Amino acid sequence: MWVWGHDDPDTFVDFSAQVNLDGIVETITAPFLITHGANDRQIPVSSAHRSYDQAVNSVKRELRIFDADEGGAEHISLDNLPVASAFIADWIDETFAEQRLPATHQGQSR
Repeated sequence: MWVWGHDDPDTFVDFSAQVNLDGIVETITAPFLITHGANDRQIPVSSAHRSYDQAVNSVKRELRIFDADEGGAEHISLDNLPVASAFIADWIDETFAEQRLPATHQGQSR
């Protein structure tokens, strides 16, 4: 609450319902990964879908929803953080590999 300048839980709950990335996500051009837990009780899964739908200018976008069967379904995947962390690390590795220049071009001036 203090980050947003609130000291009353009730007014913060009302305020937090209005917090979103509308108007921001559309400006992202870099690769963009959204992970979300299907059972997240703090941020609705619809928010993850909305951000994905808005990320139209990203060169690569992906939405990954973790469900109860595999774990990672709660907020920030705390019920099985290793599965979400491994997915994120693999996605980053794959994405960076896609972005690398071919070996014949590395180290050459442009």
